[in-house]
Amino acid sequence: LGIGLILALIACKQNVSSLDEKNSVSVDLPGEMKVLVSKEKDKDGKYSLMATVDKLELKGTSDKNNGSGTLEGEKTDKSKAKLTISDDLSKTTFEVFKEDGKTLVSRKVNSKDKSSTEEKFNAKGELSEKVVTRANGNRLEYTEMKSDGSGKAKEVLKDFALEGTLTADGKTTLTIQEGTVTLKKEIEKAGTVKLFLDDTSSGSTKKTAVWSDTSNTLTVSADSKKIKDFVFLTDGTI
Repeated sequence: LGIGLILALIACKQNVSSLDEKNSVSVDLPGEMKVLVSKEKDKDGKYSLMATVDKLELKGTSDKNNGSGTLEGEKTDKSKAKLTISDDLSKTTFEVFKEDGKTLVSRKVNSKDKSSTEEKFNAKGELSEKVVTRANGNRLEYTEMKSDGSGKAKEVLKDFALEGTLTADGKTTLTIQEGTVTLKKEIEKAGTVKLFLDDTSSGSTKKTAVWSDTSNTLTVSADSKKIKDFVFLTDGTI
């Protein structure tokens, strides 16, 4: 009985609820998160994991000791939370579910390159809002999304923003107007970009533009003379 009690106490030391700086290692994760990983395996041969996200404590176990795995927790309103850490630690996925543990409320994916995708879901668990933040800080914001996937779209760049729509097939169309010139940007679901320019003015000041798919360049001309080349990258950089 004495030996059994000692073994039980040893196992307890490896329990998820007792991880601290002495018996665990802290691992940095994307999204400025950290996870504690036990230095020793528990009685089931697994490593204990613990993390705190939005003041909620999450616990889990893993076959690996590098910090990867799945952690879960429950909020005061009985909603469920799950943090999934990829095997190579390059991505974290934090999901919040309703009390049933199945209907999504929100999800945020953080990547090692500092890009992220944040999604919110309506009462039915359907996607209603989505914000894609690229590594350079540029953002694609989708709001008022319908069940077919369509909605409003906005791209926020360093110096200006383009607004438009998202269609059910995943195509984003954005525009910005300056005087008589309207710039239209199309982003396909696969991420490919195309630019168009329309100028309602007439005469020698009227501007035209030609888009090159191979170089992602919009060549703007006026009075048959090239004014400037603009290179548009998929991350929104011009």
